[in-house]
Amino acid sequence: MLSSLFEMSFQNLGLSMEFSNPQEDLQGRTDAVVLLSMLLRKFGAHPAILVVDGEIYLAGVGSIFGCAAGRCAITTTFGLSRGAWMNVVMHEIGHILGLDHCIERCLMQPAMNEEEVERRPFALCEQCFWIAREKQRGPASEYDLHPVP
Repeated sequence: MLSSLFEMSFQNLGLSMEFSNPQEDLQGRTDAVVLLSMLLRKFGAHPAILVVDGEIYLAGVGSIFGCAAGRCAITTTFGLSRGAWMNVVMHEIGHILGLDHCIERCLMQPAMNEEEVERRPFALCEQCFWIAREKQRGPASEYDLHPVP
């Protein structure tokens, strides 16, 4: 499914990362910024997505399904169907590729709950597609995008 939207290879490294003292709030949710910072330190400029099974949050926002910074992203399977989780992963890959949130009916629409994730399409709108394609044609690009049929 990912290959049909983004022409890139994906590899499960099967790494087990130990996170010492991940910061949890009173509800037992893990601070996504702390996990993302650890991921960025480990992988730096290399694209990476960390998948966790617990609830994650952003201070001032609350529970989230995923977030990205630079070339790294974190997603959670917590409370999501497999299809919704795949949608979140694809959305975060969009951020890794340099896309911002979009107001159109698009994969890059923000979603505040699982219902909104379930309704979000598995495709980029035309504007996001061309923005992503242009960003990936830069000198440091190792990816190329193809439109979804």
